[in-house]
Amino acid sequence: MPLRVFVAGATGVIGRHLLPMLTGSGHRVTALVDEVDEEPCEGAETVVLGDLFDYPALCRALRAASPDVVLQLSGLDGTDGDEALRCTTRLREQGTRNLVDASIDAGVRRVVVRSSATAYAPQGHEVADEQSPLFTTAPDEWGAACRAVEEMERILLRQSAIEGVALRFGALYGADTPFAEAGEVHRRVLGSSLPLVESGEGITSFTHVEDAAAAVFEALDDVEPAAYNVVDNEPAESGEWLPAYARVIGGPEPVSLTLEQARQQLDWATVHLLTEQRGASNFRFREVSGWRPRWPSWREGLASLFGLWPV
Repeated sequence: MPLRVFVAGATGVIGRHLLPMLTGSGHRVTALVDEVDEEPCEGAETVVLGDLFDYPALCRALRAASPDVVLQLSGLDGTDGDEALRCTTRLREQGTRNLVDASIDAGVRRVVVRSSATAYAPQGHEVADEQSPLFTTAPDEWGAACRAVEEMERILLRQSAIEGVALRFGALYGADTPFAEAGEVHRRVLGSSLPLVESGEGITSFTHVEDAAAAVFEALDDVEPAAYNVVDNEPAESGEWLPAYARVIGGPEPVSLTLEQARQQLDWATVHLLTEQRGASNFRFREVSGWRPRWPSWREGLASLFGLWPV
């Protein structure tokens, strides 16, 4: 049955893949875009200029659209520097609170938000499920960002007036992401500024943007309200994916640093990612939704991104 869908972040890397899927299935889309965002919203029936921090305007927009489902796909798709993390923290906390409150005011049935599978605490080498603790004790901006994930999901999932679904995506890759040509990871690997640290035991779970969009589409209806990991089937240590990525893009072999050298030369978050980050399991979302990643392994997905894998 066609739904009325309100999409915040419609011009982001996930939204650009999702909107054609929504309109192609007959859903009526209202897209909320930033006033300075000039990207088109192909297929959206209505485009509203604004953001998640103007609560009165957000309420008016949602009342006018009268959606069945609200999607919060906004996020920073580039570097994870301190300023980006601060913006993400504010978006997850204040932005989500505003959106949930405005959705309740407008009588919305379901809210689906973009969350993060990179926020798990580094407890052991096993991949994390949705019951694993988040890294809320991490230092500096990373800790604040992880606490914001916890707060965002608390705001969403403890509301009885709406059905809340939080999709915890892994490291997003694909077009216009940090892993694409000229993206942050691409530049750092080509410039030999993203090294291997020790034996490279930090684990990354990847999510192709096409698979992220497909997961959001599945979460429009019938999926039980909860938080879900949405990642591929192959979590990988940095000692595995980083050299493989360098080969795919024709870059130099990553340099190797000791842990002490890395702590002196790199920011805390990068050292965490490369040495102790924990991967995630997609088992629960696969079971409840029927979703299956088009790109079950980052290997084929990255190769396809650079024209080295048949589509």
